Amino acid sequence: MKLEIVTREDLNQVLEQLELPEYSGSLTSLLHSQIASYNPELKPYLSLFVNGRKVEQTEWPALLIQKCDHLKFVIEPGVTGTAIAAIISVVIGVASAVYAMVSMHKLGKNKQKNTKQGNSIYDVNVQGNKVKLMEIIPENFGFFKRFPDYLADRHVFYRNNTLFCDMILCQGIGHYDYKSDHSDIYIGETPISELKGCSAYVIEPGVKITAENSPEDKSWYCWYSSTEVTQSGHTLKSGQGKIDTSSMNGVNLEFKGNTFSGCNYRIYSIGYGGCSGGGTETVHIKQNLDLKWANGTIFELSGAGNTRLVGTEIVAAETDAASGITTLTLKCTDGFKSDEFFRARATEIQTSVDEETGTEVITRNGDYLKVTLSAVTSITYDTIPSGCSGGKTVTEDEANTTEALCEILEVIRSGENVTLKFDSSDLTVPAYPEEVTPSQPYTKITATANHLAGSVFQPMPADYPYEDNGLYEILDYINGVYTVKRLNDSYGEISDWHGFYSTGVNQEHVLFTLVSGQASDGGYVGPYRACPYGAESKIFELDFSMPGGLGKLNDDGEFDKLSISIQIEYRRAGSNEPYTVIEKTWINNTNDQLAETVRIELATAGNYEFRVLRTSQEDGSTRALEEIKWVGLKSVISTIDRYDNMTVLICRFKGNETLSELSENQLATYWTRKLPALGYSDNLPLVETRDIAPVVQYIVRNSKYRNILDVDTLMDFDELWRSQGLECNGSIDSDSTLLESLRDVLNCGFAVPVVRDNTLSVKRLYAGATPTQIFTKSNMTSSPVITCSLPKEDDVDEVVVNFTSPKTYKTETVYCHVDADGNKRITSYPESDNQEQLDAWGVTDYDHAVALGMRRLRYLRNTRVTYEIKTELNGLNCQFNDLVGLMLDENLSNITGRITGINGQTVTTDIEIPDDVWEGIVYISRKDGSYGEYTFYRNDSHTLYLDTYPDIDWDSEFGKSLEYPLFAIGELQLCWVTAVKPESGNRCSLKLINYSEDIFKDDIKENNQ
Repeated sequence: MKLEIVTREDLNQVLEQLELPEYSGSLTSLLHSQIASYNPELKPYLSLFVNGRKVEQTEWPALLIQKCDHLKFVIEPGVTGTAIAAIISVVIGVASAVYAMVSMHKLGKNKQKNTKQGNSIYDVNVQGNKVKLMEIIPENFGFFKRFPDYLADRHVFYRNNTLFCDMILCQGIGHYDYKSDHSDIYIGETPISELKGCSAYVIEPGVKITAENSPEDKSWYCWYSSTEVTQSGHTLKSGQGKIDTSSMNGVNLEFKGNTFSGCNYRIYSIGYGGCSGGGTETVHIKQNLDLKWANGTIFELSGAGNTRLVGTEIVAAETDAASGITTLTLKCTDGFKSDEFFRARATEIQTSVDEETGTEVITRNGDYLKVTLSAVTSITYDTIPSGCSGGKTVTEDEANTTEALCEILEVIRSGENVTLKFDSSDLTVPAYPEEVTPSQPYTKITATANHLAGSVFQPMPADYPYEDNGLYEILDYINGVYTVKRLNDSYGEISDWHGFYSTGVNQEHVLFTLVSGQASDGGYVGPYRACPYGAESKIFELDFSMPGGLGKLNDDGEFDKLSISIQIEYRRAGSNEPYTVIEKTWINNTNDQLAETVRIELATAGNYEFRVLRTSQEDGSTRALEEIKWVGLKSVISTIDRYDNMTVLICRFKGNETLSELSENQLATYWTRKLPALGYSDNLPLVETRDIAPVVQYIVRNSKYRNILDVDTLMDFDELWRSQGLECNGSIDSDSTLLESLRDVLNCGFAVPVVRDNTLSVKRLYAGATPTQIFTKSNMTSSPVITCSLPKEDDVDEVVVNFTSPKTYKTETVYCHVDADGNKRITSYPESDNQEQLDAWGVTDYDHAVALGMRRLRYLRNTRVTYEIKTELNGLNCQFNDLVGLMLDENLSNITGRITGINGQTVTTDIEIPDDVWEGIVYISRKDGSYGEYTFYRNDSHTLYLDTYPDIDWDSEFGKSLEYPLFAIGELQLCWVTAVKPESGNRCSLKLINYSEDIFKDDIKENNQ
């Protein structure tokens, strides 16, 4: 068993597949075994095809799967609510696929190594408008080329023999800045405003769509296009949708097992002329019965006789007058089986208290047979000679015949013969004729003989499970023999059908009616559903095309009028209701292509199925232009006229040339997102922007943590980013957390999000920063653990940056290296196997991408020393990316201790200052744990004179409830904080990495620098 999953968008693209070669059983068991949460009560928007035949969802519980079956699930559009869960359940469980069921109001992510970043503006190097089932509405930021997503199928229709196409597209959440003349909407490389027959309408979020702000009334309806009737079309031919064998010449049609075959005669006359005197001859040509229906066609059989032949060769027959029993022995015909429905009468002896012998009582009647029995006497005689021809020998028969419907009293089987016993009141063997009189003059009777002849047929018993009339599907047609399977009223296979009952009988008056499928030379096309499963509609459209025109070329080179008539039939899908019929006729005399859309509006919405039959006969001449195709079946599945919080684009295209251009070059927009201006209020005006800070503000304020943003810090960063010319131009269109999205955006500005004290702020690494904390042996609880990473051959020496080209809006790649002199070197090709990939989401500038790549490469090259220190709770004052200083004991010239007194600009230390230390830099801690930096001059061994007053207010509790201020003199090792971890016992540990100013060598400079 093979299972495939595809979508309506591309039926040939298999998303996932599963092979279970040994599985056979019910579909329900398969789904339960593969999906723990499978709920048969849910009705997902899925179509199921088994071996190419559509299976209704109502048939799923009874569907049995064989090892050789091929199952194909088609994900249909219009998916909402529990239907999403059902589809995801089937796809995940059966096909082992990984699909994310997401909410439209969540932010997105992409897949980059082990981290989660925002998606690029579109799938890498795949540009085009897509139908994104079950996916969230994209969040677009900045300026970019975007291919809007379809909100529904393209609505293609014909009006006045002109092709139109309406498209309803979703640009994304929010508002956008665009040009009023739509010169920023492109098809390929051409603005839509320069293409004839094209118009565009932009619908702002929350604005009601009307005839005034759209192509026309109801043009905003969302249409579903059937996957079974496409632009390639179904050719409608005038073959028969109904075939009646009674209208055939010399038909002989027989059923056998699960097959039927037959023949008939094609009759035509041949004329003769010339010296022979002329005349005609009628010719009969035998031909196999050919319905001209393809494999998979479903048809209805009616008019079958429901009688089977038992035999036509009578072996013996006699009537015993004493017992009142007639015994008949005959040879069974080929194909007859004496099965459980060929039964004799059953009796039993019932006795009462006062009876000794009992009474024979019939417990079940025997089956009935239709018996024709003839007692035939044959004579052979010589006729009287006539003229020169002489006499001849003639044999003639005379018979006494009886016909009766007889109940079987007893059945005795012996090889290919069967002996039957009947009540003589039902059947008595006739006597042979006593005398046979020759019909011609004769000289003498040379021989006389008696024999029995006749036939035995069995009408279908009343309790036989399946009469021959009903629904069938053609499995194969080889050498005039059709192989079929029996279907129930819901078109599901009847697994316990053992074959046709009416074997051995010429079915001269049966009717074959095409129900579903394509006839090779005509007949019904369909039925096909106009709506996806679970949806309903009352507005439908059927498209018909005559690609070569309509007419017949005459001898003058002109076209005479020709007509085509069709019959459109519809009913509720899966029902047994009679079809409602609509007739349509075209008359024309042109070789221009013709097409028309037939719209049907019903009073009651429902899920309807449609089929079409060509009722007019084809001319058949090579001069006739009479091909007609059914090229579209559509239904309105939504009439929504307002889209909150998203910008919608409605486009109408007219004419074949424009639509041909559209099919090769998809529609794209070059718009800028509008976001609230940066500030403290929630009611700030919308402004078009490519800046990073408004994106950060928008993301935070549209989350449930909307009030945690540190706006002051963000404004400072906004000024910095704008001075560097950094932008964020990207699209987020899949699920993500708040921090993941912020990391993506802030990476454009060489920054990261930091949460502290319920406030979300922004941090960055930059050159020239001053340490926020200093750690010495006085405030560390143990010696630091130092790890040095020595250079290795497999160290990363090339960073590959993928960003979006602002020219092509496809992925562009730069390769970042450092040359022998320590300078950057950028190439467009790889030079090393020791690479690290960097997906620069939101970056559309070459220099920006290079700066990100070089920052990352220099960070990897220059941060080789890590420190792990343990402190008391003052370590919790540090944040990620803070710059801190270390005074290490390994450097013996370093001096650390406490300040025991402050008098003006003079401070007293608890540690003796060596005589050779006369001046330098001293770091003194404040109450909040931060440090001040001062220049000192040595007064004596325990006092220092500072160049400025220390910004410390002396507290009388110093040395009591408060620790004395700490000081440090010597070489300060600068580090960045990479992790802060609280520990038990009022302590915490910090992980640090060494600072290197070389990391910032290739950063983008501020405009004022």
